[in-house]
Amino acid sequence: MPLLKNAQRRLDAQREIINHFAKVLPSFNDLFDERSWYIFFVCLTLFSFLMAFILSRFITIDDVDYDYKNRNRRSNPFSNIRRTRLF
Repeated sequence: MPLLKNAQRRLDAQREIINHFAKVLPSFNDLFDERSWYIFFVCLTLFSFLMAFILSRFITIDDVDYDYKNRNRRSNPFSNIRRTRLF
């Protein structure tokens, strides 16, 4: 069963890589205590809103369905016809 051996070898290699990076990178608890996490989260939120506000000033999204040629045209093609009473 060479396919199973190759798959097992790849799986072992992936586990080795994950274990290596798990040892090298600090965990979440090593980086943040409760107070510093809240400070980081508030700063991240404020920065996100600030960037969204700044980018909204420079980036405009145009409506694809907006018809620039006929924008001043009446929407009803029969609006100039007057109704008459039959009775």
